[in-house]
Amino acid sequence: MASVRPVTIRRLGKADAPAFRAVRLRGLTDHPDAFTSTAKDWDLPLEAYIERIEAGHVIGAFDPETGALLGHVFLPTHLATGVKTCHKCEVWSVYVVPEGRGRGISEAMLSHAIELARSLGFSWLKLQVGEHNAPARQTYERLGFEVYGREEDYLRLPDGRSITELMMQLRL
Repeated sequence: MASVRPVTIRRLGKADAPAFRAVRLRGLTDHPDAFTSTAKDWDLPLEAYIERIEAGHVIGAFDPETGALLGHVFLPTHLATGVKTCHKCEVWSVYVVPEGRGRGISEAMLSHAIELARSLGFSWLKLQVGEHNAPARQTYERLGFEVYGREEDYLRLPDGRSITELMMQLRL
């Protein structure tokens, strides 16, 4: 495990858009089996990243010494508007750059997201994870998420691989 150094967890702002774009595209490129979107889907102008930041809650982990963005989690609270489903919120796009791994960053970002969801009055937090992604699943389970469903052949990658997704939830 890498040496544990503190990180700064906070909501991204407009000025963080270039770093968010770079980290998001890196995750999509390096781990196509972990996201429903592709790098091509996100090959967008910087304004689109600013819109995403302003629309929901994009939580980032920053190295306090260098200011580098090490990871992000998206909590799209603006989509939780249906009268019958507005008590639930989802977590999207959990990613930590390789040089930031082993420091508990994803757990810290998700803990922040959980507290934010609670403070906004949500009753449930949901997410999906590839069945093959044991480290992510273990992180989610440590935080109290439980598997409630499994969908085979959820994603089909261009190389022909099929990804089974696990649906997980946490009662807040």
